[in-house]
Amino acid sequence: MKSRISQLKIGYHGIFSVILTVLLLQTACATSDGELMNDINQRHYPSSKTPVSQTPASTNATTELERLIDPEGLEFKEIEAEDFKKGVFIDFERYKKEFFNDDIITKFKGNLEGIVENNKEKFNVHLYEGSRKEALFFDEENVQFMFYDLDLLDKIKMDGREQIRIGVQHAKKHPDGRIENEAITYFFTKNKEGKWRIENID
Repeated sequence: MKSRISQLKIGYHGIFSVILTVLLLQTACATSDGELMNDINQRHYPSSKTPVSQTPASTNATTELERLIDPEGLEFKEIEAEDFKKGVFIDFERYKKEFFNDDIITKFKGNLEGIVENNKEKFNVHLYEGSRKEALFFDEENVQFMFYDLDLLDKIKMDGREQIRIGVQHAKKHPDGRIENEAITYFFTKNKEGKWRIENID
């Protein structure tokens, strides 16, 4: 009888060991998968000086990324008072390729010129109706802008939806002569008619 009880105890311990081993292996795999997803996100969406909105995560999403400017490691000269010139000084032809074509460049450049010229009508031409982005550039009086280079340029396609992101470096001059160096991102998406428009500026 005693030997039978001992056998049962040994059997239970064996089963418990197997269950514990399986649980530990599952935990390790889950941790590994999480680190892998973080690594993938870092490689596809690296940190940039330009703020970039989060792309919705989906386990079943098919994502394609075309990149013309990789923000990783880019360095830009800080604009000082003696360097400042009001206007748009981006060399668009330098970056013109594939999805960054005449249509996108015209709409993007027109929006920047609207800011420099303090022209709200020109600024809003290619924004989605109802967008309230004027406060970013028109709320302060007598402020001047200098747009001088790009630090992000890519096209993301996720589950059939496309988005073009353009990061732009600029300097803002205040009436007291103070200069602020900033960076923003433009987000282009297609409307119902299939035309690219500015959905967001962040």
